[in-house]
Order: sequence, then structure tokens, then C-alpha cells
Amino acid sequence: MGKNTKFGVLYIVATPIGNLEDISKRAVSTLSNVSLCAAENTRNSKKLMNKYNIRTKLISYHKFSEESKLGFFISQLKLGNDIALISDAGTPLISDPGYLLVNKAIKEGVMVIPIPGPSSLIAALSVSGLPLDKFVFYGFPPRQKKAQKSFLTKIVSDAKTSVVFESKSRIKGFLKTLAEMSPDRNIFLAREMTKLYETFYKGSVRKVLDEISSDANAVKGEFVLVIEGKAKEEDQVFLNREQEKVLEILMKTMKKNDALSLASKSFGLKKNSLYKLTLKRK
Repeated sequence: MGKNTKFGVLYIVATPIGNLEDISKRAVSTLSNVSLCAAENTRNSKKLMNKYNIRTKLISYHKFSEESKLGFFISQLKLGNDIALISDAGTPLISDPGYLLVNKAIKEGVMVIPIPGPSSLIAALSVSGLPLDKFVFYGFPPRQKKAQKSFLTKIVSDAKTSVVFESKSRIKGFLKTLAEMSPDRNIFLAREMTKLYETFYKGSVRKVLDEISSDANAVKGEFVLVIEGKAKEEDQVFLNREQEKVLEILMKTMKKNDALSLASKSFGLKKNSLYKLTLKRK
């Protein structure tokens, strides 16, 4: 469907992830001139609007109201009203509401224009020191333990750099699970980026976990975790604690070849990979 010039424009506006100075003049101008602003968190967004003397009406638009308010915003756009979509912080739609609105607007012939700016995802990657030629963003990981282990198994087996978001209440648990699978994997953990207590942690999973575990303030705020990909030259095998114990018992009670064969079948891993792992640990 072609764009209807009589319709309003939907602007996807990036806003600061912490420091309110990190906003473009174009973003301020756009927010000032649209008819309505769909905001994930109106209370938080008012701080930004007040700082730049923006009087545009804010209307709440979050994950619980995406469907119920979709028709309203589309109707306003069709009446010729321009609308800005902003998230709580950063670039909208990146693990935030907005997909339904953008998708529907495009289908209805409404012009959708990005107003680029801050993104915690890109900010963390840019200072991580890890390879960025290829990376995968996963958003927030599963909460359930079993699903989380399957999720991490995929990540630690991938040669590409991985990025996830995690909350303050779950970051330690997530890192503990990752440490069980790949304790020496290099990671970069960013906390409260651009804010007063901005902190970066870098090193092995084990090292970073020790650092945040020893400081009560380290688990406050929001986190972006960048995980190094599997080294291409290595056929790495990652065993959880239970598998480690089983392999240790098998190696002590059986011939090496038989132990590796049984472990290979039980774990679903290549026998040669397990053999290389045992050599590294001698």
C-alpha cells in the first residue's frame, strides 16, 4: 500500500537512556510539533518534556495497552494528526512496546519516520571491547530455569557476540547460570549507563560475578550484558555442574575410552570434543 499524504506521520523518537542532555535538536523539535505523543511511561517522560519546555499531550502506551489503544492512534493518524512514539528510555521497539502500532501504520499507508538517537544496546556494544562485526540481540532472557539454560546453551555455542538485557533482581542468578556453563567466557556488563552511578564490569563471567557479588550497590539499576562469542579455532564444550560430576565419576570408574563414549551418548556431545576437554584440564 502506498503512503497517503493526507494522513499524519508516525515518528519513532529516540530519547535519553539516563542523561537528559543526550537528545538531539531534531528529537526536541519533533516532540514539540506533533499533535500527540504516545509514551510508555508518562510520569518518566514528563521530566524530559518539562526540561525542554515541550507542551505536547502525553498519552500512555505500554505493553498492557498496546492492543486496546491501537485503534485510537491509527484513527488519529488517519485524521491527519502527527504522532510521536517514545519509550521509557532509548530507542522505541527495542524490547519495548510499539511493534503493533508501527506494523499497523505501515499496512494502513501511514508514513513512519525514525528520529535516531540513544540506544543502550548500541552504547554498551560500542564500549565493550568485544567483536562487533556480527552480533545477536536477544532482549530479556527467559525467567524459568530450564528455559534459561537452553537459552544460554545456544549463546555459549554461538561464534557471534550476544547481547541481553537483564533486571537488577535477576542479573546475579543469570550470571551464576552462565558461570556454570562457561566460567571463563569474556563478558561486558554495563550498569546505569549515562547516569550518576554508571559502572562497567569486564572480564570472565566468574570475575564479574565475584565483583558484583561483593558489592551490594552493584546489583542496583538496569543492566546490558555483552557476551563474547565462541572462539572459532576452538571446538569448545560446556558442561554444567551435574555433567561435570558425572564425567568425573565415569573417568574414575571406567576406562577412558568407555567413559568418554558413555558421556558422549548421555550428554549429546561429540566424543572427540569431550576428549579435548579432558586434555585441557590435566
